[in-house]
Amino acid sequence: MDPVNLVIILLHPIAALFVIGWMVRQHRWRQRGRLLKGVERKDAVESHEKDGKRIYFLAWVLVIGGFIANATYRMRTEDIELPAALLPTGAGGLHAGGGVLGLILLTFLWKKGRNVKRLRESGEPWTEEKNRHGRASDAIMLLIVIHAFLGFLWLLQMIT
Repeated sequence: MDPVNLVIILLHPIAALFVIGWMVRQHRWRQRGRLLKGVERKDAVESHEKDGKRIYFLAWVLVIGGFIANATYRMRTEDIELPAALLPTGAGGLHAGGGVLGLILLTFLWKKGRNVKRLRESGEPWTEEKNRHGRASDAIMLLIVIHAFLGFLWLLQMIT
């Protein structure tokens, strides 16, 4: 495989490893948060909320970057032009669809998190919403593992 094509196709998975690592750290907040009290907990909650915003933004960049990398790779290796190159085919279509579904689910998770913050700050009951946010996070983490595995298989298929 041409080295330029290899770099293009590896950009998305390498960036994804960093974002997934950050997401796993963010997900572990549920265990860490129980141990903290007072000012330390308040600071950790603020950090969790800021990281959530950053991860949400990075997820959008990651998915859009994946589509761009795939389109660039396809335009270089196949005789195809832009609108059609953005639509992945075969196993890539399943992986790309999972990325779009992931963005939808992350939007839901992000909104749940913001709702928890709003309820907490207004003095309304927020525990139930926090639990929904946590369960949504659990489901998304499972889907991320499946999505990453499909992407790995697709990458192997393209490289070989």
